[in-house]
Amino acid sequence: MPGLDNAREVQLVASFDNIGLDKPEIELTEFAAMELRLNPSERASLFPELNSPPEDERRVTLALSAASLAARRKKLLEKDGRLPEGVVFMRSSTLLNSPTYYVEGLLAYLARNDEDPLLVGRLRHHAAVRAFVAGIGDGFLLEALASAILGNLYETCYPTQRSFDQGIDCVASSQILKLHSWCCNADVLPEIEHLGERMHIIASCKANEGNAPNGIPATISPAHVRELIGAWLIQRSESGLWTRRAGVKLLSPLQLLLVTTYRFSDASLSMCRDLGVAVWSLTEITFLICRHAPDAVFPANAGFAFNQTAMETWLAAADATRVNV
Repeated sequence: MPGLDNAREVQLVASFDNIGLDKPEIELTEFAAMELRLNPSERASLFPELNSPPEDERRVTLALSAASLAARRKKLLEKDGRLPEGVVFMRSSTLLNSPTYYVEGLLAYLARNDEDPLLVGRLRHHAAVRAFVAGIGDGFLLEALASAILGNLYETCYPTQRSFDQGIDCVASSQILKLHSWCCNADVLPEIEHLGERMHIIASCKANEGNAPNGIPATISPAHVRELIGAWLIQRSESGLWTRRAGVKLLSPLQLLLVTTYRFSDASLSMCRDLGVAVWSLTEITFLICRHAPDAVFPANAGFAFNQTAMETWLAAADATRVNV
């Protein structure tokens, strides 16, 4: 049957794990031949040439190798909670009517696709950011982190009080649209906002208290996901505390958000997706910190190295904005 033997597949995956963030784009066939130290005869027997016909069974070997690397990326992201160093992607050739697969270091790929150089520089230190986030065992600190990030994304945002918050740990909101007052109000003003035209983001946070900074996170209980749905239902009712503080009404548009340093089982993740619950786990939080943290957290004069002290200062400022209801 087509495909690499088990030992070679393991070796190829290991090489992909250590590809290096700055590895230039390289065709997967070339990468495999180099990393597996294939001689010309072995390479020709396993992998197709560029002009090989689509029905060439060696193309199956190539596709299976690409699928193994894609599966490895998926495992690192979803199970281990880590950002993989490499990417694997495909380009289709209309001339040859067959796909060609490539691998590339993550930062090389982002830079080649015109990603913000500031983000690329910060992502070089993603492992240190991930270790910090994974080591958060204090739920209140995770709430402050969610609030700090949401505060950069939306007009208003605040973490809730530390207890009796009906399961809501952070609330943010943003206008859906702005209307000029001359079309809907007797007072002529540059703009007028209507409370019912806001979208509300209701976040619940769950920190893994026993998580090791460099370990694989434990799985979150599906029961907590169900608790989040119950908290959402409360906010839709007249007993919801945030109907008073944030103006959440019966038909206000809401986005549920679960922020956690746990990982998700397939069933829990499927439940969230089916019900429209957004999820920030370790990988998403790592990315969002690199994207939205203040410059002091990633000082340019230090090569954008992660500054934990500045990170803690940023979170303390967000924690100080807690509100009572």
